[in-house]
Amino acid sequence: MKILVVFTGGTIGSCYNDGVISPDSSTRYKLIEMYKQNGGYAEFDAISPYTVLSENLNGEYFNLLYNSVKENINDYDGIIVTHGTDTLQYTSAVLSYMFGLCNTPIVLVSANYPLESEKSNGLENFSAAVDFIKSGDNKGVFVAYKNNGEHANIHRASRLQKHLAYSDKIESVNNIYYGEIINGNFIKNINYTEKQDEIKFENMPVFKSTSPVLKITPYVGMAYPQLNKNIKAVLMESYHSGTVNTASKDLEKFCNTAKQFNIPVFLTGSETGFFYESKELYSKLGIQVLTTVTPISAYIKLWILCENNAKDIYKAFSKSIGGDIL
Repeated sequence: MKILVVFTGGTIGSCYNDGVISPDSSTRYKLIEMYKQNGGYAEFDAISPYTVLSENLNGEYFNLLYNSVKENINDYDGIIVTHGTDTLQYTSAVLSYMFGLCNTPIVLVSANYPLESEKSNGLENFSAAVDFIKSGDNKGVFVAYKNNGEHANIHRASRLQKHLAYSDKIESVNNIYYGEIINGNFIKNINYTEKQDEIKFENMPVFKSTSPVLKITPYVGMAYPQLNKNIKAVLMESYHSGTVNTASKDLEKFCNTAKQFNIPVFLTGSETGFFYESKELYSKLGIQVLTTVTPISAYIKLWILCENNAKDIYKAFSKSIGGDIL
C-alpha cells in the first residue's frame, strides 16, 4: 500500500511555541512516525506544496494543491491531504469538484489540537484515513475526522457543513456521513446515496486570491453590499427554512442593481416542497434557487463555473459532481 501525504499546514502541522500555535515543518514527519509507532504500516511519500494556517487560505493556494495532487494521483493507492479545520470545507469542495469520483481516493485530515496535545485527534484522523484507503474500492474525495466521543467518520468531502461557533465538530449535511472506521475497519453507511458524476471540469481554473462570487449570509436588519464589475455572481444563503427577507426594499434594490449589471443572483439552502409565502417572490426578484448542495460547496462550485466562463451557470450547477447533490 503506497500513500502520498500532502502536508499543507494547519493545526495538524503546527506546534506550541511560547504558548502560540504556529506551523512547524518538522511536524509532518512526526505525524507519520507517530502512526508507525502505534503499529500502523504503509509505504509513505511526503510532499508539501505550501505551509499555511488555514484561516489564511486564499484562491492561489488551491492552484498549488491541485497541481501537486494532479501530478501524483496515478502513482499511489491513495492520497492524504493534511489541512487546517477552519477552511477544511472549502478545500474539500475544490478537490471534490476538480477530481470528481476519481479512482484514487483522496482523503483530507485535520486536527482539533496540535499533535503534541493529549486532546488532539490528529493521529486518530490520520489512522482512519489510512484504514479507509486500505479498505479499497472507494472513489473520489473524502474527509476522515473523529468527533469527541464518536468513532472516526468518513465524510464525502463535498457534503461538509460549516462549523458551528466555538465548535471543532465536523458533520455531513443531514448528518448522513459516508461511513465510519471501527477497530480499523471501514463500515459504509447504508443510508448514504449519491449520483455518479454528470459533469467534469476539464481544466482547473487559475484561481485568483479573491473570488468573483459575492457570498451573502442573512441576518435581521441586513444591509446589502455594493455591487461592482468584478463580481460575476451572487450567492445568497437562506435561513434554515429556505427563506430570506423578501419584504425588504433593500433586497429589491439590490436585486434590481444586479439585473442592471447582468449579475446572476443565486440562493442556497432552500429546498423544494416546503413553502412560505416569502419564497413566492424569488422569481419576481430574479433570484434562482440552486439544487440542494451545502452552502460552502455551492460557493466553490459557482467560483469554478465563473472562472471557467460557463455559458449557463444554473444548468451546469445542477449537474452532480463529486457526490455533491443530495
